[in-house]
Amino acid sequence: MVSRRGLLSGAALVGVGTLAGVVQGTGVAAAAAPLDTPFTPVSVPHLAEAERMVQYQRLLAAGYLPGGLVGHWPLDGKATDRSGYERPVTLGAGATWSTLRAGGELSFDGTSGAYAATSSVLDTTAPFTVSAWVRLSNDATSPADLANMYTAVSQDGSQASRFLLQYDDTARAWAFKVRSEDQSTKVSAFATTPAALGVWTHLTGVWDGTQVLLYVNGRLEGSAATTLSWAATQGFNIGRAKWDGAPVNRWKGQVDDVRAYNRALTAAEAAVISGKTARENNVYLVGSASSVVWGTPDDLTSWIARARCSSFQTWVLKHTYGWATDDYFTQYFQDRIPEAADYRKAFTDGTAGPRFKRIRKVTDLQPGDLIAVDYNGTDSANTGHIVMVREVKGVFTGSMTFSGETQYAIEVVDCTSDPHGVYGLSSYPQYPDTRMVSNVDGESYQGVGIGHMMFYASDSTGEFSRYRWSVNTGSAKTYTVADRPIAAARIV
Repeated sequence: MVSRRGLLSGAALVGVGTLAGVVQGTGVAAAAAPLDTPFTPVSVPHLAEAERMVQYQRLLAAGYLPGGLVGHWPLDGKATDRSGYERPVTLGAGATWSTLRAGGELSFDGTSGAYAATSSVLDTTAPFTVSAWVRLSNDATSPADLANMYTAVSQDGSQASRFLLQYDDTARAWAFKVRSEDQSTKVSAFATTPAALGVWTHLTGVWDGTQVLLYVNGRLEGSAATTLSWAATQGFNIGRAKWDGAPVNRWKGQVDDVRAYNRALTAAEAAVISGKTARENNVYLVGSASSVVWGTPDDLTSWIARARCSSFQTWVLKHTYGWATDDYFTQYFQDRIPEAADYRKAFTDGTAGPRFKRIRKVTDLQPGDLIAVDYNGTDSANTGHIVMVREVKGVFTGSMTFSGETQYAIEVVDCTSDPHGVYGLSSYPQYPDTRMVSNVDGESYQGVGIGHMMFYASDSTGEFSRYRWSVNTGSAKTYTVADRPIAAARIV
């Protein structure tokens, strides 16, 4: 689901708008691009460090946890099992691909064909974990009925499912259950928060040999003691369960990113695969001291970015360069962690010290340059916004053009509470944001990431003339430099 896996995948280059007359610096080399000039820099040190933080936060957002993974179906338009065990699912007639979230998912219509199945994946006599992102349909004409039971994931024996990750109609809650082989016994762990239609929810069910545990969005909500153990060898199912030897509980809604582990995940690991840790470690932080920590590759949770736009950029420079000290920033910016408006003013006035060189023209921007926007007192919560250039994509002519100005699409690295773009709009895919999950408020990620902003240049001077937040931003969110001054600088 830019979802956890969408955050790791590329976006198709389609949509409204065109690029022409690309005028940029050295750019960022694509993996497949030949380096005809091998000693030409394709990046700068602080951009490399900023991107390193972004990439580890993307791994966290994707719930990267390979240890013990024996089945992984991202369901991103393909039935592929990405665990390496090569167990693709076969879709029933009532299962179709959809794209409510970035990356896509499977939609089930609740009929007898609403399933995706493969051979048995788990040894259900030993501890195991299953997880999935689930959503009960709130379709206006045919919604899911909370008076019915729906199963998202199960593994079956000849008569019944060994386990069920599901919505329970009696409890009106999410549940993780195990059953005896003869169907005489059932043990359930129920969520404490009610289920709702149309809301994406991450469920993790664990059997550790002595108890079942249910995590909802990475938090433990239910548990029950049980040592029930038998081998379910009749197949792994997404979107249905089995009872009395026949399919039941057919799903009505969406299921995404299904996983199976041959071990009991810990609470901390359940938090990772659900994205809970990512939301805690990558935060647009206001009102508290910032914390940006470059961790170690073998511990994703050690990578932390809790900052505002300006504090993130400052911490990147401090992490990268010996000269970027508290003393330097205090001397030239009058603050050990300057605000975005402070950066803009210092760039404009030429008072940012010997390590910053002002860049006046949009076409002169190169990877690693900083662009600071001063909100000029128009936003009580922010002095402005500051971004790091990743690549100048080129001239954009699809919408929001102004006479005497040329619009440029610029890929940036920044820290924000509001991703650049709106998923699902036709103009978004060519200019995505790594934090974007869907077009539902509250579902997308915040914090550090890679996105796209639109900056304008005066045709007469080449200098900044206005900006807008993303390719989807309209005139009400487009600002001239008279309203919100802009200045850029390069680290030298």
